[in-house]
Amino acid sequence: MSSARPGFSSSASYTGRTQQVRSLSSSAKRDFYEVLNVARGADKGTVKKAYFKLAKKYHPDTNTDDNSAADKFKEATEAYEVLSDPKQRELYDNYGHAGVDPNSGFGGGGGGGGGNPFEGFNFNDGSFHFSQGGPGGEIDPEELFDAFFGGGRSRRPRGPRKGADLQMHVRLTFQEAVFGASKDLHLRYQLRDPSTGQSSIKEREVTVDTPAGIDNGMNLRLSGQGAEGDPGASRGNLLVQVIVDEDKDGYFQRDGVDIHTEAPISLTQAVLGGTVDVRTLTGVVEMKIPKGCQIDSKLLLRGKGVQRLQSTSKGNHIVHLKMEIPKKITPRQEELLREFDEETKECGGGVSGRLAKAAGSAFESFFGSKKKDKKKKDK
Repeated sequence: MSSARPGFSSSASYTGRTQQVRSLSSSAKRDFYEVLNVARGADKGTVKKAYFKLAKKYHPDTNTDDNSAADKFKEATEAYEVLSDPKQRELYDNYGHAGVDPNSGFGGGGGGGGGNPFEGFNFNDGSFHFSQGGPGGEIDPEELFDAFFGGGRSRRPRGPRKGADLQMHVRLTFQEAVFGASKDLHLRYQLRDPSTGQSSIKEREVTVDTPAGIDNGMNLRLSGQGAEGDPGASRGNLLVQVIVDEDKDGYFQRDGVDIHTEAPISLTQAVLGGTVDVRTLTGVVEMKIPKGCQIDSKLLLRGKGVQRLQSTSKGNHIVHLKMEIPKKITPRQEELLREFDEETKECGGGVSGRLAKAAGSAFESFFGSKKKDKKKKDK
């Protein structure tokens, strides 16, 4: 029978919560981010590194003369269990310690908090595993004890180890993200031979097919495309983060599966209605402009947006109408506009008639007055 790992008995087991362990109240606990000395926005890798540092420093087996080390070790472990699990961390960020207290009614529960004193530690198969409590949240025990004791110890024989997961990013153009693309990635990573302890650099090419509709910040998981495992074991996975560039000419603006564009229209089109050509993701379409269209009106082209992931449906294309007011007009155009303004006043409808009583014609404000121009000429 192999020797037990330092600080933990390989024969230990915990079959149920036969007793309630009393812990400090939520309000008396230190902030978990403060415990691990990490920022609130720290990523999972930073949290893990900070925990390993504290675990090595305060592990009871390396601090036999310090009675407080065990409490600090337990405190760090509890903080790590919560902050390394996305669901637990979200509850903690929103509600503090109460969010992860199993007695608070939030449905959470990190380490400690009146629960199983061995929660997160699993001895059921005779070996030591530390679980974060979330999907895929298991820490390699070899890695944990290497952090404590620096490696070089005799290890219990174990089965072939699966290869490590690799992480990369892929950059897509706006169009590639919308319609999908195939990208070749060059992988370069370090691999350690467990039999010799020697490390080597591995390089290979991997093709990733990005689906239509993928967006910036999303992640793709390529099963079995990670690093090689021990002989007889499977490869790890390749995790690819997607970075999407904005539309190169700035015409298309994406909001999830919806697309926004602007379309200039004339004053006459706004008043009388008409049509305008709109460039969409799949080509140019003719869009009808209703009569009496107001400034900054929005028209909808249904189903002309981005395809939804794992679906055949698409978002919408929203067209923002931008009325262009001419800066220069001909005398004839001015005459017609003034006639329009006078007609509006006489019929008593429209904004122009109401504004004219207080500030003169709205068109005079834009284009000036013939009377004023005549006085200037006389002078």
